[in-house]
Amino acid sequence: MILIPILIYILILLLLFIFKPSIMFDINGNVKNYSGKSMLTLDLIFPFFAIISYYIYIVIRIIAK
Repeated sequence: MILIPILIYILILLLLFIFKPSIMFDINGNVKNYSGKSMLTLDLIFPFFAIISYYIYIVIRIIAK
């Protein structure tokens, strides 16, 4: 039951680290260091993606019924 949302979460994180969006990564591919002014840190992105992956799983289960 819980395996599918975990796999969706891992897939989203893999895509994030493969494509490396410029808003989160610098030119060298390293994670940008943010001061307290920015809201887009990995500490906020990871839980957000976890919630989104579980939501996707729930939507797929509702549609599949």
